[in-house]
Amino acid sequence: MPKYKLQVRSPLGNYKGEINNIKISIIEKMEFYSLSIPIGGQKKAETAIKKAFNCQMPLPGDCSVCGEYKVKILRLSKDHIFLYFGFQDIIRIETSLKVLEKSFYVTEQSDAWSGIKVSGQNIISCLERICPINLSIDAFGINCFARTAMEHLNTIIIRTKKNEFELFSASSSAQSFLHTVKTSAQNI
Repeated sequence: MPKYKLQVRSPLGNYKGEINNIKISIIEKMEFYSLSIPIGGQKKAETAIKKAFNCQMPLPGDCSVCGEYKVKILRLSKDHIFLYFGFQDIIRIETSLKVLEKSFYVTEQSDAWSGIKVSGQNIISCLERICPINLSIDAFGINCFARTAMEHLNTIIIRTKKNEFELFSASSSAQSFLHTVKTSAQNI
C-alpha cells in the first residue's frame, strides 16, 4: 500500500508582490476559531476569556489583542466571537482553548479562511475603491475590524498599523479575492 503524505497548501500559494507601492502578501499559518456564546452564558463566557487570555471580552464590533501570543479577539456580535492567532502558537494556546470549551460552542475554521496583508502609503486609496466603510485613521483606528464586503466577497478587515491591514475572505474564493486587491492597487 502506498504511503501518502499530506502537505499544507495555501489557496493563494506563496504570493508576495508590490503594485504601485502597495505591498501585498499572503498571511501564512493562521488559526481561526469561531466561538458562540450559549443562551444565558454571557457572564460565564466573559469569565472564561479573562481566565484564558487575561483580558476583557471586547464589546460587539471591537477587537482586543491579548496575551503574549497576540491572540486577536474579534467580537462579531453579542453572541459570536472569532479568535485569530498564529499557527506557531497553537500548542501554547491549547490549554486556553480547553478552558473556553466549557463556556462556548467552539468551531475551528482555519482552513475556511484565506488572508492577505496589505500595506503602504497609498493603501487607503487602494482599499477605498473596493471597501464600503470609512477607513480613515480617525474612524477606523489600529486594531479596529469590520465584517464587510469587498466587491462581491464577504471580508473581515483588521487595521494592524496606520498603513497596514489584514484582509480575510473565504478560502474557496481566494484567487478572486487576491485578484480584487491586485486590480484595485493597479488602478490607483
